[in-house]
Amino acid sequence: MYFLWEMAQAPAFTGMPQGWWAATAVCASAALGDGVIIVALWALGTMLWRDVQWFVPPGGARYAVVVLVGIAVQATIEWIMVYRLGRWGYSPPHPLVPVVKIGALPVLQAVMLPPVVFSLAARWQRAAGGR
Repeated sequence: MYFLWEMAQAPAFTGMPQGWWAATAVCASAALGDGVIIVALWALGTMLWRDVQWFVPPGGARYAVVVLVGIAVQATIEWIMVYRLGRWGYSPPHPLVPVVKIGALPVLQAVMLPPVVFSLAARWQRAAGGR
């Protein structure tokens, strides 16, 4: 899911390699980083709610905390990668979040994908005979 997101949003960024394979490798690398963030969000939820299956059943309040932390993490990474390390930038049509001037697509990713991931995990857990 994250790899597809990364591939879909790639044209909104500058600094991507010209070749298809190289650009795909960059997106795959970014998706792996997104996976690390998801694992960190799961670990945070596990610590906060003292339950490794905190996402079962899906709950709005718990997801809201995870989304807010995810936005903070994503925004921090994005700002560092763009403005401190210069790893990528934004194409002209890419909307920016006012004040922090980071891309809106990475923030949207942090809002949309973690709830989907944890909702799917909850569904799989229930199907496997969990809660």
